[in-house]
Amino acid sequence: MVSVDANAEPVESIESIAEQKMELFSVYKFSMDYPPVCRFEFNPKTKREKGDIVLHFPDREKIFLSWGPLPVVIKKYDTAQAFADHSIKSMTKSRSVSKSERLTQDTFTVNSHEAYYNKAKFIEAGGGGMFGGRRPAPGGRITCSVHFYCPNSSRYFVIYALLSAKAPEDFDSLFLRMVHSFKCH
Repeated sequence: MVSVDANAEPVESIESIAEQKMELFSVYKFSMDYPPVCRFEFNPKTKREKGDIVLHFPDREKIFLSWGPLPVVIKKYDTAQAFADHSIKSMTKSRSVSKSERLTQDTFTVNSHEAYYNKAKFIEAGGGGMFGGRRPAPGGRITCSVHFYCPNSSRYFVIYALLSAKAPEDFDSLFLRMVHSFKCH
């Protein structure tokens, strides 16, 4: 399925991406399947020990992958669930968020590790208008996140997406398909 805009080149939609054959991305001894239409962007400060990667989809959706040394994060959060809960709470406390709601909370296994999945909706405070600024997304924004610890590689991993208002309703299915393919050791 291709959408056409008179001022832009055709862009493949995420709905068709979810059904496509996936490819394997691998770096620093971890890997994940992804749709071949994605573009990867590495944070310039990324190293084997700690880093961030963004997967850009053609329709502007993004999935973020972050990792770092497990001993550092365990000092603050003894479990991946505590780390996940902290992440949701910190987003809720942001000055730009006026209301939040956790839509889904689940636990499953990623490459033999217990992983914590959260899907939450955040309503942003007003902005924009006559004096400029960014306008909040109508109906709020959805975030999907998965946190897990890998003692085998001595790393923590966080995979998350902050979805736009135009994201397909089933984007989280594609997100979870990618997460379940993740290999960390």
